[in-house]
Amino acid sequence: MMRRLMFVLGIAVFGVTGQAQQPSDEAAVRAVITREWDGWAKFDPKQVASSYTDDAIWQNPFGVRLHGRVELEKFLIVLMARPGYRAGVSTAPTRILDVRMTSPTTATVWSDEKIEGLVNDVSGHPMEPRHSYYLEVLVKKDGEWKVCDAVVMDLIHLK
Repeated sequence: MMRRLMFVLGIAVFGVTGQAQQPSDEAAVRAVITREWDGWAKFDPKQVASSYTDDAIWQNPFGVRLHGRVELEKFLIVLMARPGYRAGVSTAPTRILDVRMTSPTTATVWSDEKIEGLVNDVSGHPMEPRHSYYLEVLVKKDGEWKVCDAVVMDLIHLK
């Protein structure tokens, strides 16, 4: 009985520590998000897309839903070339609000950004300032963290 108790206790202790997050995992997750943001700031679709898995899903608040890094990069090439999009200016630094290491190979990140000055390229009219929230799920594969799912949500200020 005592041996069995010690065995179970050993599994509980060593099993938990064997599954513990590496201290560098959260830093690596934050670095992926930061690299993605830097790509957005530089209007660099290739850099943004490089943060995503080959089979990632990305959706924005305007109903655009994309599957895969290649499709995302193609969309961003067109988006980032638009003068109305390029007119936008961040009014506050993009912030990571929460990082949750949900397993040794998955993490979720909540972040937000505020942008003003966007112009509707079809009508030419200025757009309302945007306050967007991002929820991104990252996976660790072959020692590298990448975004596998992302949804962008806008906070609507009702007047």
